Amino acid sequence: MIISVIASFILYYLGFGEIIFVFPLLLVSSHYGKAASGISIALELALVILYSCLMMGDGDLGLALMLMNLFIPCSLLAAGAVWLVTERQRIGARLILAVIPSALLFAALGFYLGQDRALFGEVFAFYKDVFGAVLSPFINIESLGEEVWNATCYVLFSFVLSILIPVVLCFICATCFTFESVVHSRESDWEDRVGRLELDGRLIWIFLALWLAVLLSRFISIGIVMLIVLFNAAISLTIVYAVQGFSVLYYRMRKKGRRIKSYTLFLILLAIGLFAPGINFIVVLGLPLLGILETFIEFRR
Repeated sequence: MIISVIASFILYYLGFGEIIFVFPLLLVSSHYGKAASGISIALELALVILYSCLMMGDGDLGLALMLMNLFIPCSLLAAGAVWLVTERQRIGARLILAVIPSALLFAALGFYLGQDRALFGEVFAFYKDVFGAVLSPFINIESLGEEVWNATCYVLFSFVLSILIPVVLCFICATCFTFESVVHSRESDWEDRVGRLELDGRLIWIFLALWLAVLLSRFISIGIVMLIVLFNAAISLTIVYAVQGFSVLYYRMRKKGRRIKSYTLFLILLAIGLFAPGINFIVVLGLPLLGILETFIEFRR
């Protein structure tokens, strides 16, 4: 447990390892049970919060930025705990339940910042400087003018908030699939179970309703907060359908005689999605579309 907590914290500290930093903690359950894994998650949470408090800046802005930086690690740790206790649920339900803590944390953080407009202004000014540092090598910010630059930063800030929970869900999918692949690697029917993964058919109506609401927001004026909520929910459910699309693709490949392992296929698609511009849209759009069509067309016969 101690080794797992230390390994998890190193992954978190390195930054790029945050996507699977909960994996060592989940792995504890395969040897010592869910209770031991839950204790490891609690210890890691305490360690991450302690480290963040030690690194926190001064004043209300420092506290606000610390809480925002804690959003993803706390969401992933909570998702790991939920994943352990929902073992008998269907995969779609497990993913939705696992992302609920991040939605609650997101709402609490939004409420906290929304209560103090001055503090929100300071946070926005901080991220405005961040956007400037990132984009300055590519565009001449001074030539845009202050008003245009403010509007651009507002759009970028809103965009980041609109995809925050889907990003967390992608991290959850990567972590949990890695964990399940390792735990069940010696089980003969594991690959068959991956190829048979199926969502509840009734979920499609929620998916269609969410995207219809997003479409209507183009013609009906709604608040920016509601628009951010809609985008987070709609994109998150699209990712859930991408999981089903991955299962359909894997099933079809196995049926045609390609004996590739599911985790190997996952890594290949991940590499294409991240590092193959121009081709990655096939993965980004194709998997959700395949998962959605599976609701109406039976591809796995």
